[in-house]
Amino acid sequence: MKNDILKINYNKEIDAVVLEWITAPISSEFREGLTQGLELLKSTNAKNWIGDVRNLGAIDPDDQKWSNEEWFPLALSTGLKKMGVIISDDIFNQMSVDEIMSKVEGAGFASQYFDDIDKATQWMKI
Repeated sequence: MKNDILKINYNKEIDAVVLEWITAPISSEFREGLTQGLELLKSTNAKNWIGDVRNLGAIDPDDQKWSNEEWFPLALSTGLKKMGVIISDDIFNQMSVDEIMSKVEGAGFASQYFDDIDKATQWMKI
């Protein structure tokens, strides 16, 4: 799936949903994009997730809360094992992502930050 905001696909080689933000979304687009990624996670029974957030921008605090309280519990209930995050150079994006990820630390899956998708893909193979 691809539109002007994001691209989502399933990478069978690493059993991962790969979600790449193309441009910064508004709140409804952010939530819809993650929900679509979650549906692909469920339909493929993927155990891994790569989120390329380099173009995401800062994440609204309400969307951060939604991610932690609504999205992550559903994602973790699928058996998610690894999440690789391709981080931005944008400090506001980094702070937003750190805020979300700090709330799910120790929730039974491994997560790691990367500066490019190839490194995240290699980590998924370990």
